[in-house]
Amino acid sequence: MDGDRRRKWVRGAAIASATLGLLLVVGLVGWRMLTAHFVQRYHRETCDPMELSGTGIGDNPPSYHLTDVPWIATEQWTCSANSLAMVAAQHGMDVSTAHCNFLMGFTYGASAVPASNAVQFFGEPEAGLRAAAPYLGLERRYYVTDDETLYVDALRYYVSQGYAVRLGLDVAVLYDVGEALPHSDLVVGYDAARFAIYETVCLPDFPCEPRYLPPGAEGLWVAEEKVLAAVLSQARLFSYPWRYSLTIFDAAPVASDLGPIWTRNGNLLIGGADYGPAQGADAIEGLADSIDRRGPRIDVSKLLPPLGAAVWNRADNAAYVSEAFEGQPDIERAAALFERAADDYRAVLTALNDGIADQAEAEYMAQHLRSAAGAEREIGAIFMARGR
Repeated sequence: MDGDRRRKWVRGAAIASATLGLLLVVGLVGWRMLTAHFVQRYHRETCDPMELSGTGIGDNPPSYHLTDVPWIATEQWTCSANSLAMVAAQHGMDVSTAHCNFLMGFTYGASAVPASNAVQFFGEPEAGLRAAAPYLGLERRYYVTDDETLYVDALRYYVSQGYAVRLGLDVAVLYDVGEALPHSDLVVGYDAARFAIYETVCLPDFPCEPRYLPPGAEGLWVAEEKVLAAVLSQARLFSYPWRYSLTIFDAAPVASDLGPIWTRNGNLLIGGADYGPAQGADAIEGLADSIDRRGPRIDVSKLLPPLGAAVWNRADNAAYVSEAFEGQPDIERAAALFERAADDYRAVLTALNDGIADQAEAEYMAQHLRSAAGAEREIGAIFMARGR
């Protein structure tokens, strides 16, 4: 894949995966016209929020910048995993983004997007952070409020107390890049009117470059008003029952039993959802059926970016598990299956670049997608067996 085309789908994958992730949540909570009560219940169960209280927020110096957090920024849309890897490093855990992706299940599995032919290949970040934190010796605390002044005070206070504060926000608002982009960044400093951000993903329109910087690098300074607007925009996009949110992590005992992680990731890969949009291999088979059925009539523009992400995700999954669990026959089999799935998605992506010419080409693409789904279903079974 040449450089220009790769940059195009990387940016497209970032936009599409974020936007499709938003549509997925909207589809989940809107399925069968759920009431506002069930929308709020979904978010409260997923995010496990705690209400910010002024009694827990003390004084802070007029300016502060953390010096013990490395800066990890990638071209790939692994924003939440990058955020978690930086926090883990601050707590003395030197872990890769790939390891955080595994613990979170962030790049494992797939989900059909309601009212669309598309499938997205990224997981729900809040659920992933909750699942992963104990394995990094961390306790996640997710605070929410509708009080803007209290929120700003809390951001400054927690940073002054040594916390790298993770924010879910609309990065399009942060950098004035247009289309909404749900995202994850870290706040590492502040002054009287700004916050210092460690940007986790560096696309061409963002004021940063993909890189790793050692602890203490000066963050990107963003006006307080921009940060507030970006956090509020994401809350509105997802219909959160609160306006502002932040996540901090405290030290905790390290969990070592990976059984729940294997089981969760296995479920993400296999699917089998009882209600709502299709998940995992079921979603991929659904896409194959749609392409088979509609052929040249299908709009491929919404399929290309997620499939580009799928190629990268599955290749990265293969590389991670083969290295992390080297010499284990079942995982060697899983890694080979991840590589097969990546090859299948690459074949579909290449064929789709020029659209679908005829029914024969549609059947070719559907065949590769069903092969990928079969591989992912088998990987899921391997993971589930490990979780038992």
